[in-house]
Amino acid sequence: RCATIMAHPLELDAATTLQLPQALEEAEAHYLRALKAALARKDAVQVVAAPPNADPGAVGALFHALKRPLVYATDGTASCERAAGAMRSSGCGVTILTSRRRACTNEEVLSSARSDFEVLRRAAGRKGDDVPVKRRKLDACAYARAKSDADNADVIILDARLILDPRSSLTLPEKAVVLFDDAVDVEGLSRQLASVRVDEALLDRADRECARLDRKASKMETECNRDYVKVSQSKTTPASATCGVCGLDSVQDEDQDSTRMPGDCRRAHHFLRRVRTFIKHLKQASKTCSAKAFLLEIAESTSGETLASFPRRLASLRNALKCQGAGPKALALDEVCAFARLVTRVPALVVEGKRLECLDARRALDELRFSQPLIVAATCAAEVVAKLLRCEPPEPALATARSALPVVVARGADQLSLTTAQGALRNDPTQARNYGTLVADVADSVPDNLVCVFPTAEDLESALVTWDSTGAMRKILQKKLVTCAVGSETETSKALEVFCRCADRGRGCVFFCAASSAALSAAIGCARTVIFAGVPLEPMSEAVRARLDRALCDLQLRESDHLAARAALMTRGALSRAEAVVLADQRFARAAHRNHLPKHARDAALRDGGSADAAVSALRARFRGGMG
Repeated sequence: RCATIMAHPLELDAATTLQLPQALEEAEAHYLRALKAALARKDAVQVVAAPPNADPGAVGALFHALKRPLVYATDGTASCERAAGAMRSSGCGVTILTSRRRACTNEEVLSSARSDFEVLRRAAGRKGDDVPVKRRKLDACAYARAKSDADNADVIILDARLILDPRSSLTLPEKAVVLFDDAVDVEGLSRQLASVRVDEALLDRADRECARLDRKASKMETECNRDYVKVSQSKTTPASATCGVCGLDSVQDEDQDSTRMPGDCRRAHHFLRRVRTFIKHLKQASKTCSAKAFLLEIAESTSGETLASFPRRLASLRNALKCQGAGPKALALDEVCAFARLVTRVPALVVEGKRLECLDARRALDELRFSQPLIVAATCAAEVVAKLLRCEPPEPALATARSALPVVVARGADQLSLTTAQGALRNDPTQARNYGTLVADVADSVPDNLVCVFPTAEDLESALVTWDSTGAMRKILQKKLVTCAVGSETETSKALEVFCRCADRGRGCVFFCAASSAALSAAIGCARTVIFAGVPLEPMSEAVRARLDRALCDLQLRESDHLAARAALMTRGALSRAEAVVLADQRFARAAHRNHLPKHARDAALRDGGSADAAVSALRARFRGGMG
């Protein structure tokens, strides 16, 4: 049976031959050779150009043949499950590792919690009189089981945020290689996770949490004195062996940071006083400045070394006091301590004392302090990503037939230029009407789910209002349901849930969202067609302007190339996972934007006529051929 499954050998070189369940195209074989060449280099961070929709199973088979543990970081739970299925079919042992809180809320634990009130109390972190019989059958929490399985697995698959978040303390196998797949925007995500935003309400909650810890420390002087001795020896109090989520025996990631703790943070009361002083300064700060200027403002009260030690000292104090780091107040204090540490470590812009915007992705990656090599697979703007991450430029990737069908639309139904530049979608009724006609025609031509992406939330709201008055929305509703990612996170989650269910019901649905929406990645995973109604450029702000200036001065990267590359990176998920992608803006056909797209998308931009009618005809031919 195994010989039948692994029926396609692939010879990469004289020393490496892979046995795969399906034949690969030359573009994917070229990608595997580039990955093997990257392993021979000693660079901490490397960028490899990848073809869209590369087979994760072949990547897992490569590392399995080389006997190198692989940590495969992708985007979202659906992508993790998809990659795990492909790698298992190639004969790899796979473990999907999620965060502790998410791993402990699995179906087994939830079913036990519903059946017994005592279990529910333990799951909330409270002590019960005894452990119910059904709970005793679970020998360890789900996080502990996943960590144990990961030690023996060929491939560990996880969400890229668990690796790129500087607040997490994730430990990885020593000889492993971390590979970010093409669906992850490493440059943008690392900057985003190294940025912190606080507001008045969050600062108030953090201040109240400091007061609570101060009162508890006064009642537990013995434990605080023991913690003080350990901290003075550059150690920290280890966490409890009992998981605070499910109440079972668990495992803890070791604290590998052995740096000296500043003297004014060693005593619990002194540390909490420093944190409250920092919170007071954040409330009073009003002007925008660089991270260095921000540190100079508070140098009289708190040193940079003290600020950098806040998260580690807080974790040790909580472990000594046996406090769970959960709840709104505890999370608020975590954000404040993360703000204090990151402002001393990464080049950043502090906006009105409330937002810390990281300006350098490579410095954010260096702050993670992983000893394992990091390899970034990039389908769009690989050269620019390598420059921003200060890596060697990669070899260009080859085109593959398994990619999505890219269609560039430069003219609307009335043959006028189609663009959203300078707010045209909000200010020009002709542009709004042409985009509405295009979306209605595409919804009529493609089956199943459709995602429509707008550059900004303002463009989205304006377009929906205009389409409702012109009748375009009525035409769309005749063919598909409509959901929209506007409002709160709860409303967006409900809209996304409806969108994902519609594909299973047979009718299909259109999901409208902005390019900056957190739901975009999950929506693309449930869609067959994606429309970009305009170039998804970042709105110009103080942080974006500072980042562009820094890239121009340090890397000689022009502003136009930087913005065009960021716009191309916004389309990476659709070009990798959807069946068809409509790039509806005349600027996509220009060389400045076209050159940052994958090869098959560049060829389509040069080949297509650019009219809306030609795009709709191409989509109909694609899906009729696929269904036939």
